[in-house]
Amino acid sequence: MRGSHKRVGVPLAAVACLLVVGLGWSITGAFAATQSPPPQSGTLNLRIGWTVQPDNLNPFIGWADATYEVWALNYSFLFGFGTNNKPTLDLATEFPTKDNGGISADGLTYTIHIKPNLKWSDGTALTAADVAFTYNYIVDNQMANFTPMMVGIKHTEAVDPTTVRIVCSQPKADLEYMWVPILPQHVWEKVPPAAAEADYQVKYPLVGSGPFQVVQFKRNDFVHLTRNPYYYGKQPTVTDVYFQMYMSADTMTSDLQGDNIDAAWGIPTAQFAGLKSSTGITPVPYILMNWDYLSFNCYTLKSLGNPVLKDWKFRNALNWAVDRQRLCLTAFNGQATAGTTIAPPNTWHDPDYHWQPAADQLYSFDLAKANQLLDQAGYPRGAGGFRVYQGQPITLRLWAPTESVPEQTEAGLIASWFKQLGLKVDYSTIDEGALENRVWNYQGNVYVPNFDMYVWSWDGYNDPGQTLSTMTSNQIESTNEPCWSNTQFDQLNTRQFATLDLEQRKQLIWQMQQIMYEQTPWIVTCYPDHLEAYNSDKWTGWTRVTNDQGPVFFSGGNVDSYLNLVPKSGAAKKGATGVWLALGIAGGVVVIAVAAWWIVRRRGRAEEM
Repeated sequence: MRGSHKRVGVPLAAVACLLVVGLGWSITGAFAATQSPPPQSGTLNLRIGWTVQPDNLNPFIGWADATYEVWALNYSFLFGFGTNNKPTLDLATEFPTKDNGGISADGLTYTIHIKPNLKWSDGTALTAADVAFTYNYIVDNQMANFTPMMVGIKHTEAVDPTTVRIVCSQPKADLEYMWVPILPQHVWEKVPPAAAEADYQVKYPLVGSGPFQVVQFKRNDFVHLTRNPYYYGKQPTVTDVYFQMYMSADTMTSDLQGDNIDAAWGIPTAQFAGLKSSTGITPVPYILMNWDYLSFNCYTLKSLGNPVLKDWKFRNALNWAVDRQRLCLTAFNGQATAGTTIAPPNTWHDPDYHWQPAADQLYSFDLAKANQLLDQAGYPRGAGGFRVYQGQPITLRLWAPTESVPEQTEAGLIASWFKQLGLKVDYSTIDEGALENRVWNYQGNVYVPNFDMYVWSWDGYNDPGQTLSTMTSNQIESTNEPCWSNTQFDQLNTRQFATLDLEQRKQLIWQMQQIMYEQTPWIVTCYPDHLEAYNSDKWTGWTRVTNDQGPVFFSGGNVDSYLNLVPKSGAAKKGATGVWLALGIAGGVVVIAVAAWWIVRRRGRAEEM
């Protein structure tokens, strides 16, 4: 999922692995660990390369960005995701308003009409009953992967085959931004909810209503999708999509330059600049709801974290000891922007939900001020110049994931700056699975987070309110990694979800960002650029999202490029037997190191075969 993690309910939601993605032409030979099915005559295939894979294509278990990319192609939504990060009509025929009768006078009931004569990929009729079933299945059983999207929904009913009625406990401002794939009732009504979240293995072909259908998933190798003949929208020219694993980002980039694939995501910064001079290749750096951060253990109940981190004034002082510009330059070779909040800039327009601190509020790199604020907060220096709390030197554990060199670079620099403040910092790397286990640590049934600080990365949701809601008090033990609680923040969150006026909602979301910026449960260090490039010599129809500032593919919801891509006249289809065979020799094993917290703790996740 774009190289970050989305712990729970990711639309995004939410995934802590570096991903590498590419698009390619039809291939006639073997690739990766085993040989994929040879392309059929008359097909036009896209080959998409990455260094990770979907963790699980069961919608109630999977969480990785790669998984969401596949789901977006296989399933439809009530409302889709447009190139300007605004909702579009997908299954729905119109946006509900009070004028068209779609929203009741009290704002609590939404009546939505869907397209007639729809079919699932297996030919079964798709009706409003499928929409109602999907929503009720999630709400009634509190299915965690999508619960954050369903806040405020009480019940959903099918009025007739093309009309669905959604009853809410409060007005729902994010109704059109819900990343909830509509599922076929005739498949999922046979699956007990407990099994759906634990060990249910989906069957292939994967029944859906999107432009493509998953027909095969061979773990550690490839995912194969074919064009859905019953798709109600624009029929793509591409007939087959293969998501294929790469073992090396360097190899992937070389293959892009050698015309073996047609696009790549996660290009190493060292090679990215060189692509600008490559004929027929268009490089694209972009930010897409992603950020890197330093997390603190703020938990006020039983915790194995250092108690000084419960004090927001202590955390706030550390903001002045982080040189964000230096992190962008050193850790990301300049391919990053200094961070402020978890609602990234250049993402939303009309309104812009990103709150930018004024010049006099913006944290700069000022070690003298950081030292002064720590003195004022009551953490004096003791013997040896080390700061003390209750007579003991303050020692803080700092971790960075072994899977990410940039985040290790960030953590190393942060450790050096914090030491200059008189803090003892025990810095080490840790694999992502072990890190999650410590963030969501339990002693018996009691939650006891076992960390002080760590550097990691996140992707937010399409709706900024959903992103910010991950930090509310009721999300402790779930998406609220720092275990931070703030009553005013919680109250504002309740209000923003129920505020339909966009400008008023923006002001509430800005206030939430201000509170979090001051309280510092996280220090948002930077917004790293995702680096992708595509072959503009062979293909036409690449479609950028986020008002032409985002990616052309691997956007976690928008599928326009897949629908619009057409080979340019005279572009030769190129086989890639050699590259895929080389990948097969290299291996094909990528370990999915992380699982959703509640599944890791309470029950094992069944892997699909």
